[in-house]
Amino acid sequence: MQSSQPSLPNLQVTAALIVVRDRLFIGQRPPAKKFGLQWEFPGGKVESGEMLEDSLIREIKEELCWDIDVSRLFRHVPHNYSDFSIDLFAYWCTIRNGCLCLREHVAYHWAHLGELHNFHFTTADKQLVRYLQDLDELPQ
Repeated sequence: MQSSQPSLPNLQVTAALIVVRDRLFIGQRPPAKKFGLQWEFPGGKVESGEMLEDSLIREIKEELCWDIDVSRLFRHVPHNYSDFSIDLFAYWCTIRNGCLCLREHVAYHWAHLGELHNFHFTTADKQLVRYLQDLDELPQ
């Protein structure tokens, strides 16, 4: 008889690759939350019935007070954590308007591609960093 392992809960998650003057926006998670004090590309969980791009627009407005334009998909990164799995969809984004306010992060940084390896990213975002470091330059 074959035993099957229970499947992990799977979440669809979006990430914004926000580019301004050859730098990417990254945020540091609060210490009391899961993956506390690790760095990430901002975004969040897709709600039921929500389109990926709409989720990203909503999350960035809620977390950073920015209105963004979502461009093309950069990468889809599936990742399994010990207690759940995610499908991470990272999109290139630009800021349309708004003033930065940190509602979900304790710190932020505008990082050049070459310095991303200096930050302790969440495991799924580390995969994005590897793909990003293969680029010669960021889109304008």
